[in-house]
Amino acid sequence: MIKTYSLKRELNRWIIITTLIFVLLAGAIAGWLVFKQAREQQDFTLLEIAALIKEDSLKESKYLHHDIKKNTVIINELGKIQHIPIVRTQTGNGFHTMHLDGSQWRVLITTQPESQRRFSIAQQTEQRDEIALSSSLSVLLPIVILIGLMLLMINLIINRQFRSLAKLTDELEQQDAIKLFTLNAKKVPEEISPFVDSINSLLLRVSKTVQKQQRFIADAAHELRTPIAALSVQVDNLEKTLDQVDRDARQKDLQKSLLRLRTLVTQLLNLARLQSEDNTKKTVVVFNVLVFQAIESLYPLAEKAEIDIGITQQDENLRVYDQQDRLAQLIFNAVDNAIHYSPKGGRIDISLVRENYNGNERLLFCIEDNGIGIPENELKRVMQPFYRVKESHQPGNGLGLAISQEIAQLLGGSIELSNRQAGGLKFCYQQALVKVK
Repeated sequence: MIKTYSLKRELNRWIIITTLIFVLLAGAIAGWLVFKQAREQQDFTLLEIAALIKEDSLKESKYLHHDIKKNTVIINELGKIQHIPIVRTQTGNGFHTMHLDGSQWRVLITTQPESQRRFSIAQQTEQRDEIALSSSLSVLLPIVILIGLMLLMINLIINRQFRSLAKLTDELEQQDAIKLFTLNAKKVPEEISPFVDSINSLLLRVSKTVQKQQRFIADAAHELRTPIAALSVQVDNLEKTLDQVDRDARQKDLQKSLLRLRTLVTQLLNLARLQSEDNTKKTVVVFNVLVFQAIESLYPLAEKAEIDIGITQQDENLRVYDQQDRLAQLIFNAVDNAIHYSPKGGRIDISLVRENYNGNERLLFCIEDNGIGIPENELKRVMQPFYRVKESHQPGNGLGLAISQEIAQLLGGSIELSNRQAGGLKFCYQQALVKVK
């Protein structure tokens, strides 16, 4: 089973993790800065009090007086009494952090210019830290709330954006294996659009393949129906024979019909295999040898029809890729068609040469006959399975060129048919040559 993961869940997880990391870092830095600023502000307050003392603007009153017995200064403000320990006189002017009576204090010592009296302005460190911490929290709390809202909004946005993918999934699940249609990519994100386009392209190719197979099955059924019906009639007629001579004649006709049916079935199987051919390993062959073998095999047929067949032009050692001996079948079909459609006493010229095409070398294999040719408007249609030229009276099932076309596509080659000015047909096959190291 293929292990999968949720893209939406992964996006949410990493966004949350990344956001939390940066929030913690930003919060720690902001909190530290606010904490430091709050303490500096409190130092500034002490400096302001010191300035008032230097100007003799702050005098002892009911809010500020000495308690000589306890060696403290008493601050009484708004009903709150606080005893501040007396600082040692030998301590120099400026800020100091001191431990007095078991507590830590932030102390600013200053001297009044006129009276030369020394004053200590102090604040307990614990109180300072509480104030600074409160300021930091007042800054961090809105950030935490906003981050929470931001993550919620991000989650909602991601869910909304993934709805288009869910709709595409539903469209794919609702499709029938026979009737395929492309997906609607109008509201798909730009980043996913190429992927959807590729799926649509695949669906179109699959749809064409399915339609091609449906046509093939329908045509094959139609083509098989006629010879099978003819065989049934011949079998019935065989039972009605009057003598042995009549029986032998009808048996020969039956054998010919069986042979044609076997040939048709064989070609149908070959075409079906070619249309579903997998990428099996390709081998390097010498094209010249395959042509010689095809001519040698079909020479008796050409000799019987008094047809002059031969190679007019040839380059040696034309090496190309082949797959499961398909090239031999292509060459045999091409030479066989030329012989069948050439008149008695006709001529067939074969050439196989090396040519340069767009900077690459390729094989050009041509067969020219002086037969009836093919009407111009039917040159492309004859490549379709079961199509036969209307003007032709030769027996056949219209599969030879279709099989050759499938072989050419399988090997990366191409077939071109054209009528000769002098009469007859020119069959040409092109394929890239194998580079010899």
